Amino acid sequence: MAPVWHPQESLNAELEVIPYAQRKKKHIPTLNRKVFNTIEKHGAWVSAQWPCLVHKLIEVGMRKRNLSFRADHKQNIENTLRWISYNSDAVTGCINVTRLCIEIGKEINVSSSTIAWIMKELVVMGILYEPEHSGQSIQDIMHDGRLPRTLCATPLYYELMGVKNEELERLRSIEIQRRQIEAAKRYEQYDADIALKTYCQSNILRVWEHRHAQATSSYTIKLADMKPVDRLTYISRKLVERIKAKGWAVSTDIANITKMANNLLSRMGLSVKQSELSPSTP
Repeated sequence: MAPVWHPQESLNAELEVIPYAQRKKKHIPTLNRKVFNTIEKHGAWVSAQWPCLVHKLIEVGMRKRNLSFRADHKQNIENTLRWISYNSDAVTGCINVTRLCIEIGKEINVSSSTIAWIMKELVVMGILYEPEHSGQSIQDIMHDGRLPRTLCATPLYYELMGVKNEELERLRSIEIQRRQIEAAKRYEQYDADIALKTYCQSNILRVWEHRHAQATSSYTIKLADMKPVDRLTYISRKLVERIKAKGWAVSTDIANITKMANNLLSRMGLSVKQSELSPSTP
């Protein structure tokens, strides 16, 4: 059984838990601190709504009708909820800001298959949701795989941890104001919807580039650094190579391939505008 997960601020050099009053607490948004403190004090299973949520798993065939988790699975779920409370984005609820779901599993000491199963359960329960610009529905035909999911905590997650909708909105408005002030110092504007879209696109781009760089174990393909037309040309050429190698009945005429390539780039936030295209672009 994996040990209970604690952030680095809670542990000493011997990885023993430090009493709360003696910790050198990292600065995290008020919402994250409140939720994590609640879990530290009461655990993650204090809400009476949990039986109803587990019933949802039964309804979709993910659990037997005993309304209980094995002790090890229960602790894995609690560790996941603890990780989310500390690391999720306070405004968007995004839990993939700098890392993919698979890396959460490494940090809480569970396998990739276990963390994937837990994420499915939390989505079915309504504790997590997949935002509009997540890449789960996109088939990466060049690598025989799907582009990664981006998941966000829902208001239900915060309600389970004792944060009602009114307080959730208040704490998020405080964090939004702070980010707007920080952005203004950089002569920028902060928009939560745009930030979430950027997180999703970064996850897609990161994994896609990683897959392309496997042969050399480095990020040799940097789409973001290419000129727009070069970017579109590169993707178009790779698509044609892949379609021919697989023998798929897909048209490889210039217009169709260009549209397919630009659709893929669009989900990464790297689409090429019509004004940037030259007549010779494939």
